[in-house]
Amino acid sequence: MSLETLTTISPTTNKPVHSVPATSLETLSELPTLSTQAFTSYRSTSLSDRQSIVSKALDILSTKRDDLARELTEHMGRPISYTGVEIDTAVKRGKYLLKISGDVLDGKVEGEKEKGFNRYIKRVPVGPVLIIFAWNVSYKLAGP
Repeated sequence: MSLETLTTISPTTNKPVHSVPATSLETLSELPTLSTQAFTSYRSTSLSDRQSIVSKALDILSTKRDDLARELTEHMGRPISYTGVEIDTAVKRGKYLLKISGDVLDGKVEGEKEKGFNRYIKRVPVGPVLIIFAWNVSYKLAGP
């Protein structure tokens, strides 16, 4: 059985700008297992290693800003004057989240003291997550 091809048509030119094969049902059914395997590896990764990965990803976004902005314009019809700013905003948000991640994710947060109780919150990765977001503000919503 051959897979359907999904093609993005530019709303400004009405011409194809990108095509990819559709995902098969077999591949979709493997995703929970694959994501759980990836998560198991991720969970043992230190916060500093995860921060390094995110930092590199943000650098890539910055480096490819103009290409990504042009791609957004072609795929969505959004004026080019807005799409570069969308990439910049995503990078800024990502850098801020990266900056506060050590305070927010590392260690534990002590709770209210009371004799006989040791209250705290410890943030640990618990499992894979599926995120579905709006197609028309992809970089604004899909921050790191």
